[in-house]
Amino acid sequence: MTDDLNGRGVALFDMDGTLLPWDTQYVFSCFVVRRHPWRRLLVLLFLACIPLYMLGIWDENRMKRAYLIYLWGLPAETVARYGKEFGLLAQEWIYPELKERLQEHQRNGDLCLMVSASPTFYAEPLGDLLGFDGVLGTDVLLESRMPAMPELPAGNNKGCVKVERLRAQGVLPEHGVLQNSTAYSDSSADMPMLLSCGRRVLVNPSLSLKEEARLAGAECLYPPTPWNGKCDKIWKIFLFVMGMNNISDCNRIDS
Repeated sequence: MTDDLNGRGVALFDMDGTLLPWDTQYVFSCFVVRRHPWRRLLVLLFLACIPLYMLGIWDENRMKRAYLIYLWGLPAETVARYGKEFGLLAQEWIYPELKERLQEHQRNGDLCLMVSASPTFYAEPLGDLLGFDGVLGTDVLLESRMPAMPELPAGNNKGCVKVERLRAQGVLPEHGVLQNSTAYSDSSADMPMLLSCGRRVLVNPSLSLKEEARLAGAECLYPPTPWNGKCDKIWKIFLFVMGMNNISDCNRIDS
């Protein structure tokens, strides 16, 4: 793909916490559980697995597969349909500042890619609605009936995996920095992607991320968030996980 760029710029956008406020995996599970309330029992099964992660018995990939237990038994076509419906909702939650940045890159003719750890069955529909040239998400194997722990054929699209996939597609060089490029993220997990781009933009960064020496000179954006403080955010995440939050209030800014 690098040979096809012909001098075009590249804009790489993380999704959760960057384009929109929430980790959408929690919000999508809420979207599903509110349609199938009994699936809260499956969420409780996942919560019972957390000690396995804390003890180092399960890794992050296995935990991600386990969280998808709320899809257990759903037909693949239903999961795909829910993903498209969710994308229609999620496009309304995009931070206005980030939407403007995306549209500016698009007007400039830059190659715009959404690079997310979230499942592609809803990340791709959302990316299409926003006009991205492509979406790299975590691929989840959609079987005729979803198993308790779906397979992730390419692993969890997070951290170094994002850069490896971007290099494999010829978007980023094998070594060094792509100067005519911009990476947007809110997370230290995206350090490899941020350091691979000539320009870095941090969205509501933590103090430690903002003060990271390797990111000196990075631009910081601070769009308002739909929570008041850390405790309020944790509480609302819990409500999403348990399918008890109102999806339509996802982007409501509390005063």
